Amino acid sequence: MINLEDDKIITLYSFDENNIYCGFFEYHWATGTGLAANSTLMKPPAFSEGFVPVLVDGVWEIQQDHRGKVVYSITDQSEIKVDYVGEIKEGFTESKPSSNFDTWSDTNWIDIRSEEDKLAYKRSQYPKLTRYQFMRGLLEMGFKSSDIEAQIMLIEDEYTRELTMIGFKDATNFVRTDPSIDVMRDMLKRTDEEIDEFWESSLIL
Repeated sequence: MINLEDDKIITLYSFDENNIYCGFFEYHWATGTGLAANSTLMKPPAFSEGFVPVLVDGVWEIQQDHRGKVVYSITDQSEIKVDYVGEIKEGFTESKPSSNFDTWSDTNWIDIRSEEDKLAYKRSQYPKLTRYQFMRGLLEMGFKSSDIEAQIMLIEDEYTRELTMIGFKDATNFVRTDPSIDVMRDMLKRTDEEIDEFWESSLIL
């Protein structure tokens, strides 16, 4: 028991405006004066990382401390940084969704798209190839521009043939999901997966 009848150095334990423990400090208590603001003589109990003492009705209580962590809304994936003490609020999780297409399923995120839809989205995200990258990539596959033009001329449908030729000869860049790429895929007897590999390798040329 501390006798506060004489001046002395005492240890005080401080808390903020929300009664959350902030630390301790040595305090020169002078006779006739009170304690420093937002402080107490009562020592908080020991606590581990992820927890913090909070003064509740004059008694220290250990509560969860997630402050500074980013949590995600299970409704719309919006993220916030935790600025409060206690359990993470209902409707939020520390688990980060892996894509914009994830849906919360009780305990974890799941991507409900079909594999076909995932591939279609992946291809839609490929950067455009410059003309140099596209032509260089074809050359690396063993196709010269004259070979491609000769194959295009074999397309029976006149409109498709002319449109494909215009795209091949005049385009300054190439988009993975353009229908003319599918025509060239079939013309070159390649699979979608092989065209994906061609695209990815050509991007670094």
